Amino acid sequence: MKLSIYKISHPIIKILLDDLNPNKKEQNYRYIGFLFIYEIFRKYIEINNIYIKQVKDIKHINVINNNKQYLILTNISNTYDIINDIKAILPQIKIVHVNYKSIKTIEESLKHLKIDSEISKILIIEKITNNNTIINLIEYLKKKKNLRSQDINIGCIISKEETLHNMGNHYPELTVYTTKIIYNNK
Repeated sequence: MKLSIYKISHPIIKILLDDLNPNKKEQNYRYIGFLFIYEIFRKYIEINNIYIKQVKDIKHINVINNNKQYLILTNISNTYDIINDIKAILPQIKIVHVNYKSIKTIEESLKHLKIDSEISKILIIEKITNNNTIINLIEYLKKKKNLRSQDINIGCIISKEETLHNMGNHYPELTVYTTKIIYNNK
């Protein structure tokens, strides 16, 4: 099975990516992140319909399935502008800071995190995948937290083709969401 890469081509994301000048960069990443995470999670978030019988009518409410655990793993210092508004809109999503410089820092970041592979949906968020440190995080999640590659999703606004190739070689069952792929110049 090959690495599944979904290129999100929301028109507003395209416009914001083209305008990443230094004066508007943080604000644009904020909007990009919101739309990006929305596009990814609309496939994974399970909604329950609740009907409440009232005296004269029935009230219909949509709520997130509390039997599922939604986790965003990210280095918050690098992605704060992307994930800033998500917690306010979807408080059920748990955002976990992960320092993935090395296996040791990953272990330190996640040692107390409880992940149930049956109910957890994992999304790793990055702005740019430009090295293989993300592979260390995936390896940790598989070996120490007993997750399958299919249960881990990667969301990166800009992906380097070489990093995607390396991820595919190690974990071909992964699903990657990106808006732009930078190809190697050979």
